[in-house]
Amino acid sequence: MTSKGYSKDADEQTTVLNAADGVPLYQQIFVILHNKIQSGELAPGDPVASEQELCADFSVSRITARRALNELADRGLVERQRGRGTRVAGSPAQPVRASIDGLLENVSHIGRTTTVQVLRNGLVPAGGEAGTALDLAPETPVLRAVRVRRLGGAAMSYLITSVPEDIVARISGQDMSETPLLLLLEQAGVAVATARQTITATVADAQVSAALDVPAGSPLIEVRRIVFDATGRAVEYIKILYRPELYQFEMMMHRRSGANGRVWHAQDAVTLEGPDTVQ
Repeated sequence: MTSKGYSKDADEQTTVLNAADGVPLYQQIFVILHNKIQSGELAPGDPVASEQELCADFSVSRITARRALNELADRGLVERQRGRGTRVAGSPAQPVRASIDGLLENVSHIGRTTTVQVLRNGLVPAGGEAGTALDLAPETPVLRAVRVRRLGGAAMSYLITSVPEDIVARISGQDMSETPLLLLLEQAGVAVATARQTITATVADAQVSAALDVPAGSPLIEVRRIVFDATGRAVEYIKILYRPELYQFEMMMHRRSGANGRVWHAQDAVTLEGPDTVQ
């Protein structure tokens, strides 16, 4: 049997592990194979490289190769059978499409397609980050909720939300595991009008990696959003960490002539993949 897990063409560059960056070798191999499965390069039913092949490809011990494959099996990504090798398990959870131009509609869709686990929820001092975003003094109380959102049973985002105490009073007693917070605010009469959002890349620390069921140091998409009401007051600050295989951006662009020549313009309606478009 020839596996697709790590076969290489003659002119294909060999992936080299970095033994000096502090990340265990088995974990580096796990991430490489994990990404191949999540991207679809390795489809359900495809054979994955054997322990012997991984040893040869990466110059690692049999114990290291076995641990990488066992990590994939523990996460349900592959099935290991004695005498039959290792094969990719069923299809991984697929991102849900939502458009950014229908905020409340998207929130309703989120509630139908995902589940939420509230890890922590209570009043705390705003602190530097949330205080700055919400234009509050660091000691001002805010409701801070830490949640994990799941899609098809897979943990796909880690959310930290801060809302001013007086705004929280309007949604007292509401269950954030049942209804997205933004929808609760709308239902309570908060006139959500605009939001400022930044998107960057980060890596999972120990706490987030445990919540999202990914190795520490795994790449994540980081979204920070400040939500404003119709008066311009900041009413919510949210930081979301996404597993990138479950949340991808897709944007249509048009080539147009302008004062500086031909340039790209983004289409007004932006499409995102992932049920957490809003929350």
